[in-house]
Amino acid sequence: LAKFQADQFKKGLGQSDAEKLDQYFTSVREFERRIEQSSLWLDKEKPKTDYALPRGADSLTLKERTPLFYDLMTLALQTDSTRVISLAFTNLGKENGGLSGVNQGYHTLSHHGQVQAAIDELSIIESFHVAQFSRFLGKLKQVVEPNGKSLLDSTMTLLGSGMSNANSHSNRDLPVLLAGGGFKHGQHLHFARSGKQSTPLCNLYLSMLQNFGLEVDHFNTSSGTLTGLETIS
Repeated sequence: LAKFQADQFKKGLGQSDAEKLDQYFTSVREFERRIEQSSLWLDKEKPKTDYALPRGADSLTLKERTPLFYDLMTLALQTDSTRVISLAFTNLGKENGGLSGVNQGYHTLSHHGQVQAAIDELSIIESFHVAQFSRFLGKLKQVVEPNGKSLLDSTMTLLGSGMSNANSHSNRDLPVLLAGGGFKHGQHLHFARSGKQSTPLCNLYLSMLQNFGLEVDHFNTSSGTLTGLETIS
């Protein structure tokens, strides 16, 4: 029924709008296929084993479910189902998250004690997260909106962490990656401490809120907007 209605609706559209509709349904179908593939094993008989399966084990690893979440986020933004999305993983799922070369849990590895082997495993996990974020940005860039710009151009995306060094629980010099949303990019901004003064992360949040269209001049511990971060006029 949905396809019939879409086909009827499409007849009254111009070429540009018809292509947009095709792009949307292709994205939905692609996402549905990935969900179906993930569900194929649900009713499949498990091989006999002498080991008891743990209760409540997540059926998908971090490696498997992360791209699904990002694809769902892309669809939600593309259809204007929401304007704000927050994605965070509290654990890897199945200990190593399905990542080759990772043999310990993320939290354990974050307290690496300067052991190089642990740092190397931690790097695999964090490189995976950055790669998936990059893939998400690519997905947003592929979606062309009616104004001719990409969905990435109108979407502020932020990747970061509450710690710069979990081994010492340090929250100084936080690494943050900002993309899209009409900001001027292609630069690395570094904010060094000046005596006891430091640049609050909330300055970035205030800049984002103002870019979002909110008329606010303060957010939590902000001391102003983020210096050097400019929008495209």
